Amino acid sequence: IYFGLPGNPVSALVTFWRFVQPALRKLSGLPHGWEPTFVQAKTRQDLRSDGKRESYLWGQLHLVNGLYEFSLTTGSYSSGNLINLAGTNCLGMISIGQTQITAGDALQVLQT
Repeated sequence: IYFGLPGNPVSALVTFWRFVQPALRKLSGLPHGWEPTFVQAKTRQDLRSDGKRESYLWGQLHLVNGLYEFSLTTGSYSSGNLINLAGTNCLGMISIGQTQITAGDALQVLQT
């Protein structure tokens, strides 16, 4: 099996978390728990996307009073900025066609 990853460091890591990690878990023989884990969370900030493709935003997932909350990581979102990416524990997902999620609204979050 061969997994091709993008050359951009951040894109490679996001692609790994989204597609390769679950495939490797399944191929290793795990009968359950290999699927990516998505949870619904309330966002603490306004989130934006161009809506042309599924977008993933680096962030932190917090459990507050039994409910998940998503917050963006601080700092630069440059494609080569692995320092900020290293501090994430999730990816907020904005679906195709969706251009904005308002603070306080729900979004799907991939736990990494």
